[in-house]
Amino acid sequence: MKMVPAMSKTDGRLCLGLTDTGRVILRGTVYVALAALIVPAFGILSALVAIMLMALLVGFVLRPKIRIEGNLPERVIVGQITMFSYILKNTSRLPAYNLCVVFSALPETIKQLEGAQMIPRLGPGESIEVDVEIQPTRRGYYKIKWPICQSGFPFNLFNFGTSCHDEETLVVLPSFYRLQLSPASLSQNVCTGGAGFVGQRGAFPEYAGSRPFLPGDSPRRIDARAWARLSVPASKEYHEDFDKRTALILDTCVSEVSLLPSSNECSQLEAAVSLCASVAFTINNDCLIDVLLAGIEIYQLAALPGMVRLDKIHDILAGVEKSKAYSLEKISPVLISQFPRISEVFFILLRPNKAYRHLLEMANQAGCLCNVLMIGESGQMPVDEDNMSWNRNVRYLSPDEILMGQIKIL
Repeated sequence: MKMVPAMSKTDGRLCLGLTDTGRVILRGTVYVALAALIVPAFGILSALVAIMLMALLVGFVLRPKIRIEGNLPERVIVGQITMFSYILKNTSRLPAYNLCVVFSALPETIKQLEGAQMIPRLGPGESIEVDVEIQPTRRGYYKIKWPICQSGFPFNLFNFGTSCHDEETLVVLPSFYRLQLSPASLSQNVCTGGAGFVGQRGAFPEYAGSRPFLPGDSPRRIDARAWARLSVPASKEYHEDFDKRTALILDTCVSEVSLLPSSNECSQLEAAVSLCASVAFTINNDCLIDVLLAGIEIYQLAALPGMVRLDKIHDILAGVEKSKAYSLEKISPVLISQFPRISEVFFILLRPNKAYRHLLEMANQAGCLCNVLMIGESGQMPVDEDNMSWNRNVRYLSPDEILMGQIKIL
């Protein structure tokens, strides 16, 4: 898992809140105050008010001044528990007590697991590393505010901390796992890609020139002479590669009846996205994924180094949203023009569709090996004369089995 550079925060505004115990004491104080109007209970009321004021005053004077340094993961996977590590350093001249790190405003689809690590005491100038666990329940791109290091000292009635308005982006990837592809699903054909930027293993027989070095390029392909001449890192290019090239086609059209009754999500779409991510993860080491079509958005990946294509595909799939009916008329010619240099095409569809069937026919005519994966039960798909021809080429997969990771072989 890639990490972003460490960051630290000390400035911000004071964050004050009641703990669960504080809410109980405050509620009890209000009840005693009401009861004091009827019966003599001013002694108890005075004691409770004194405790609250003392906790507020002492807590404010000894409020923690903590610098937080953290390495946030660049990507996390939906459904998996992810641990964030932070380093706390006490920048105050006074010790800090009862410290914990919490996220104040997480999105509804991301939850912080209970049982946050408690630091009983952190002396002046001391540092300690703490772990915070979160679990995302849906893929996507999320803005997350910087966490708060707060203290409930002295009586655990009030939480004192410093909040910051800065936000960071957390990418939650769809769930994916390695599949076992049957021999019938694997293409043995290779297609030449011209003077391509990259190859599967980064070594081609004939040197063609140089180009600017891109993230993900192998250091072995650095062109030292071009670097010296241009004063910028350069990478070698080679003629004709003979890698197997693949296209992924994902259907994102969702009907209203497919939505889950208690949310705005569609299990079929989530399963399709997960399956697409799993297919890309499985074939990444054996072929080059040149094209990804997600709905009406087409992504040309041929210019990217082979090592970064999988991350790019997963990032795209993390942000795929459901869409209503759409037309592929403008996109189809662009994709069809790529078929002659592609060996294999994976169709991941939510239902039979004439536009995708046309793409399937064009891919077959270009000599591509086509794998059609339909999300849903075969008996629940709409059947008409136009859809009958799909039955010979389609494999139906259950959305629940995909999301639970039970699909092992394609």
